[in-house]
Amino acid sequence: MSKAWPYEAIDRVTLRVIGGAFSAIAREMAQVLYRMSNSSIIRESEDLGCGLYDAHGNELCESESSPMHIGSLPAYIRGFMRKLAGQIYEGDIIIHNHPYHGASHSPDMGVIAPIFHRGELVGFAAATAHLIDVGAAAPGLNVDLIDVFAEGTLYDSVKLYERGRRNDAVWSILRDSVRTPDSNAADIEAMIAAVRTGADRFLKLVDRHDLGAVMGAANYWMDYSERRLRAEIARIPDGDYHAESWLDDDGRNWGKPLKVNVTVRKRGDSILIDLTGSADEVETGCNVPFEGSLQVACFYIVRTLLLDEVMTEEFIPQNSGMFRPVGVHAPKGCIFNPNFPRACVSRMAQVQRVLDCVIQALAPVLREQATAGNSAHVMSVSYSGYSPAQQQYWVCVEVNEGSYGARRTKDGLDAVDNLMANTRNVPCEEIEMRFPLRVERYELRPEAPGAGEWRGGIGAVRDVRFLVDGFLSCNGDRTLEAPKGIFGGGDGLPAQIVKNPGRADEQVLPSKSTGRKLKSGDVIRVVGPNAGGYGEPRRREAGRVAADVADGLISVEAAREVYRVVLDPATGAIDRAATDRLRAT
Repeated sequence: MSKAWPYEAIDRVTLRVIGGAFSAIAREMAQVLYRMSNSSIIRESEDLGCGLYDAHGNELCESESSPMHIGSLPAYIRGFMRKLAGQIYEGDIIIHNHPYHGASHSPDMGVIAPIFHRGELVGFAAATAHLIDVGAAAPGLNVDLIDVFAEGTLYDSVKLYERGRRNDAVWSILRDSVRTPDSNAADIEAMIAAVRTGADRFLKLVDRHDLGAVMGAANYWMDYSERRLRAEIARIPDGDYHAESWLDDDGRNWGKPLKVNVTVRKRGDSILIDLTGSADEVETGCNVPFEGSLQVACFYIVRTLLLDEVMTEEFIPQNSGMFRPVGVHAPKGCIFNPNFPRACVSRMAQVQRVLDCVIQALAPVLREQATAGNSAHVMSVSYSGYSPAQQQYWVCVEVNEGSYGARRTKDGLDAVDNLMANTRNVPCEEIEMRFPLRVERYELRPEAPGAGEWRGGIGAVRDVRFLVDGFLSCNGDRTLEAPKGIFGGGDGLPAQIVKNPGRADEQVLPSKSTGRKLKSGDVIRVVGPNAGGYGEPRRREAGRVAADVADGLISVEAAREVYRVVLDPATGAIDRAATDRLRAT
């Protein structure tokens, strides 16, 4: 525990006021960033993160946006401090996206402003967001790459501003090395505005309470969050808890699955998430940056399972204290801890599956908190093409919704981003207004979700038509293995990508594609997974089954055969006597 700034003498009211101020500053930073950004992946989906950090990179607070982004920023700071330590000045703005030095992956640009108080470096205001193109082999998303250099331009601890002076040469490289210079420049300017806002608000907080009180309160809340999480971990019986799953492939060797092997080792008030036995690193971008992605995901899932904010009325902030009780191990040379210079840009589906496995492993001892199998994927797609009029590419990055597994007392959530991602959908109107694309279908998947006392969530179906020639890239998964039901619940359904559905040239595509050429008129259908059910289906309330039939989620036949509920086909009314007899057999 860091005691450089003591807090024992600070009264509890002041501690709470400063803790609330930290959270408010992070939220305001995120508001500035997504409201000022140009690209839809940031402005609409809010694929971003903002926070405040101390001089050592410890997280003091984070915005309520994508957990991957914010939790990785301490690693970004450690990444550039190894290179710039002693060369950081007031007025600097630093950019960083090197995945082997802390970045979550190369498209997630980190923008960081050091905070000085009376000449002393006291912390950082930081933001990160997904840029729609970073100059990689194909426009937008990429999977099939030979090494990390093929992912695009790497910025390792580079100063956009030094002592307040703009570095125009770096700005020129930022624009000239990508296909979407105007959008990237606008998004980076938005990140700069966000971190400057954060730095300004932090210093005003110091002016109001003095530096010792602010930093002491920061240490108090980190220690408090650690203490609360350790107390929850201690409630779990000591032991090793195991689950495994299989990813579709590596994006080149289609149909050759990759193993995800997770053992949760709980001892006392600490947890170690061990990925020994997982697949070896691959020759594509389907490797995972260990520090910036895997560790962050593991920190997130432990806090989410044990200290979800809806489970307590107390203020328990998200900060570096939450990271301390959680260890992560992945053998060097596996897909979750690759060797440089392996490409590692397409990492999200893999870490999502780790999280789903952690939940499944701990479900027997966390029945109240666990879900059935989740979609546990991010079916990210990029639609792109070249605009002769603008002399630039247009790139639309879309994170398609998944679904949540059922819980002990609730059905799974339908058509929402899942687990680590937390991004919003891009409205159809936004896509059609800004890009030569038409959204021709957008609705819940018609097939039934995983059955159970509580049913799984339902994925979405979206059909997008190209109005000009272009390219498709897809970084997804879960097309082979369905989300699993638990405690007697039924499995869900896997995802699917289809080109030109219903036409003579219909083609089921792999979940991972890089720069696939499409013609004007081609349609891409993205089908999200249906999640798993919780508990035996015959225990589901008959009224809920009847409502599912009325809503078109299941058929009258499924109500009888799966849920043992007899309905009048004409009226949908429940035949109580027949249902009781059927459920008694």
